[in-house]
Amino acid sequence: MAKVKLKNKVGVVKELKVGFSWTTFFFGGWVAIFRGQWGEVLKWIFLNPITIGIWGLVQCWTTNKKTIISFIEKGYEPASDNDQALLMQRKIVA
Repeated sequence: MAKVKLKNKVGVVKELKVGFSWTTFFFGGWVAIFRGQWGEVLKWIFLNPITIGIWGLVQCWTTNKKTIISFIEKGYEPASDNDQALLMQRKIVA
């Protein structure tokens, strides 16, 4: 599994996984709760029962991407050119 490092202006570095989220596969909506993604928690509550769990399976492929995007929105940037290239390759950033 690929990992990307993001850093903010203060110098705090976060290492995040890119790709399939096994954590979401095994623990479902709890992952969004612990990551503080409250919009995603609401989607889990409403969409997962309606789609009989299919929506939850799809989230296994998008959870890590959404987490990276939320960190970028908070001011984090790729820590190196390799991290930037990986994010561009996975079409997370332009």
